[in-house]
Amino acid sequence: MGPRDRVNSPSSLQKLPSATDKIITEEKKLETKIFSLYRLAWLGIYQVHDEDGPDHATRLAQLFDGAGMSSYVDKSEQELNDHHRDTRGRYTGSDSRVLLPLWTALKKKGLMSLKLFEGLSITSLEAVIELLEAYVKEVTSVNALYHTLRELQVGYRSPTEDDEQAVLKQFVPGANQFSRRLLHLDARLKVLVSDMEDDFWNEHGAAKGREGWVVHYALFPGLSTRHGKKKSLMSSMKA
Repeated sequence: MGPRDRVNSPSSLQKLPSATDKIITEEKKLETKIFSLYRLAWLGIYQVHDEDGPDHATRLAQLFDGAGMSSYVDKSEQELNDHHRDTRGRYTGSDSRVLLPLWTALKKKGLMSLKLFEGLSITSLEAVIELLEAYVKEVTSVNALYHTLRELQVGYRSPTEDDEQAVLKQFVPGANQFSRRLLHLDARLKVLVSDMEDDFWNEHGAAKGREGWVVHYALFPGLSTRHGKKKSLMSSMKA
């Protein structure tokens, strides 16, 4: 057998990737992107620095009070609840009901409800990415809230009513708009997870894995241990 025959022999040819191999590779790329986007959204909207850092709600509350709102009283809310004052006390500063929508959206941490299931289609993974990209866009909104409050800090002088009005006009409307968008994304996330759960059931029935795995604990396994959650098999897929 000559050299020409040896080159063309089947044993000497490199195995070409099959259609299945290409699909698996694409799924891995999408899963990696999901982890990357989730981290950006989580650390940009909910938590500062890393999984052990303070949350953005706490930081924004501190800046809200520092912008001259530490003694602010939501008078309209108090008038409606006058008969509760003796037992509940006054809502002042960052505890004011004027910020209830913002605290509800941030402290809910709806992003943590994201779950994935084994064998998801590329279409489903792309839908998750699209939703996470919408969350990531809201990081800019959080940065804008920080910027506004830092611009409104009053330093060491005594706050005035003008300071309070400036915060109410320049910060609160933007905070409320952001809150509505974030809560809507949380609602869409629940719908998406339910759809993926139904897809898994239709494909596999009551097979192992029907509960899925939480992306958050796969990305932050330390939290999984502290909260008694099972470590996901996909935790090695960190971005």
